[in-house]
Amino acid sequence: MKFPEIDLLAVLMIPFTPRSVMAESPCADQSTTTIDIVECTGAKAKVLDQRLNVAYKALGQVIDPAQRDPLKVTQRIWIQYRDANCRFYAAHDGTLSQVIAAECFRSMTQERALELEQAAKQ
Repeated sequence: MKFPEIDLLAVLMIPFTPRSVMAESPCADQSTTTIDIVECTGAKAKVLDQRLNVAYKALGQVIDPAQRDPLKVTQRIWIQYRDANCRFYAAHDGTLSQVIAAECFRSMTQERALELEQAAKQ
């Protein structure tokens, strides 16, 4: 399957919006302290990272051989972007920045896992 060329920078610049982090965080209701929320979010991100790895491997098995190297390159770039993007939020002063950064990592990982799972189904 061929995909139309798109501006990679335009895709990578889709912003993560921290405004609704607390409302969307799956850990906000279950935890009482910042540390609890960050630990809970981190645990959920770890599960999602495993799911992402499974989806990546599954996609690699169903795509054309010519797409495997571009997939590998794209995934490496995506990981660098996710990590840098979430470090940006972590660099802000205040304890909420820890929560925002953890949620950034969790939500971006979840979105990428879903993307790769969908691509493997096509």
